[in-house]
Amino acid sequence: MKKIMQILALVIAPAAFAGDGAMSLSPAVVMLRGKTGESASQTMVMRNGTSRTMSFDVVAQDVVVDGGRRVMMPAGAIAGSIAATAVFSTRHISVPAGGSAAVTMTVTVPPNASPRAVVAMFRGTDIIRHGTANSTASLGALLTFALSDEIALTAEPMKVTPQSRTSNLAVAQACVNSGREPLVARGVVAVIGADGRVAGKAALAPRRLLPGERAELATDYAGEIPPGHYRVLVTYEYEGRNLMQSAEIDVR
Repeated sequence: MKKIMQILALVIAPAAFAGDGAMSLSPAVVMLRGKTGESASQTMVMRNGTSRTMSFDVVAQDVVVDGGRRVMMPAGAIAGSIAATAVFSTRHISVPAGGSAAVTMTVTVPPNASPRAVVAMFRGTDIIRHGTANSTASLGALLTFALSDEIALTAEPMKVTPQSRTSNLAVAQACVNSGREPLVARGVVAVIGADGRVAGKAALAPRRLLPGERAELATDYAGEIPPGHYRVLVTYEYEGRNLMQSAEIDVR
């Protein structure tokens, strides 16, 4: 049996509403670290909060980045496909009302692996009627793979909007995963006065970025800042590394 990759983090999937209740899939994200040739197994649990039995087909898709955005590709459609190696304990599940069902997926990272993420997609096969519209309920779990220490984050120029009579100070900055491995970026904004004191702080919501992916991290400072000259300092933390950016503003 090949070595199982280390599971670094698990989070619960958001619910997908269907009929009079909700379907949920957990975990929603699994972060894996290992080497090519290794295998990883993950069990995913679908919970049915509706009053009817719900059925799903289970497939794997590679997740790649094109033009800074994520795109899902059918298994085997790209060279080095990880999804093409996926083996499921079952390809179809039916989850009874108020019950749950589990599926285990095992993938092996090929030597020429090009993607760094795979989605285990649970595609609903039941038609759900909302008035005159029909829909299906589908959920997915994301598995990311870090295969080296080539991790890097690049930030574009910061955009700072000073506070006004009708709005708070706002900070936004586009960040790009310029390395070869997935990362999670977390940021903190500090507003520093001319006297060196911190006038206020605000957190940037964490963002998960695949290699080549671009996203804007933004926040508003909820407090009121007295008139004066300030330095806005943003500190990003990602996978044990740090990146600092700053900009100068005047508050009138």
